[in-house]
This record gives sequence, structure tokens and C-alpha cells, in this order.
Amino acid sequence: MKFKTKTENELREESLAALGDYDFEVLEASDAISKKSGNPMIKIKIGLYIDGRIKNHVFDYLMESMGAKLRHFCDTVGLLREYESGNLTADMCSGRSGRVKIVIDSKDPQYPPKNAVKDYIVRAAKPLASAAPEAAKPTSGEEDNPFV
Repeated sequence: MKFKTKTENELREESLAALGDYDFEVLEASDAISKKSGNPMIKIKIGLYIDGRIKNHVFDYLMESMGAKLRHFCDTVGLLREYESGNLTADMCSGRSGRVKIVIDSKDPQYPPKNAVKDYIVRAAKPLASAAPEAAKPTSGEEDNPFV
């Protein structure tokens, strides 16, 4: 058998999802305490849908100190009322789905690159009749990645 050899880094990078927006499903969610701040948070494991099935998973942490990301998560998965009440639990998050913006985190040289959540994509609001539609802005990649 003949084949092209690959380094460990090449193999790891092949397993990553490309930069971009994906449909996702919350596969696991648990209430936790942040080791850094000691504040409550929700640890989630999301599955990314690629070619119609879940091919990658990413861990993320929902916490009050990251207010925009927390609100956007709740919006995309249909938990905006719970967000606005100021009460969210891991049980409410399990099995939910939405859209997410994925980047590649390579900021720590001690660890191999990994996928990370940049933000959750809020549901499109119904446009007002008098509002002109915004031009679609294509996502290209590295300029959107704060970790590169």
C-alpha cells in the first residue's frame, strides 16, 4: 500500500471544521462553576452539522460575563424569554439547536489548534416594511478569526 504521510499537526487540522457558520445541536449541557472566576456557568458540547450530519463537536461555556454571547445563544435556540427572565439552566439548553459562527483557536502554542465558538447567530428579525434590506456580506475566513 502506498500513501502520503502526514504529520500529527496535519492530521489534527484535517479534523477541524473550516471557519464559517454552521447549524448546531446542543449534545450535552451541565451547570458548572468557572475555575477562573468562581461564578456559575453552563458548559455545553455542541455538534456541528456538516453535509447534513453531525461531524464535529465543540465545547463552549455560557456565562454572565460574556453577556452578548449568552444572549445570542438564547436567541438562536429559542430561549430568549428565559434569558430575559434572568434564569437559565443546563436542562433548558439540552437538545436545542441554532446557528453558530465557528473559528479556529490557535492562540495557545502549548495546545494544538481547535474549533471554538466566536458567537451564536441570532434569528433574523422580521424586517419593517419601510426598511431597505441590507446587502449580504460573505464570510471569507481569516479576517473574522480573532485567534489567528
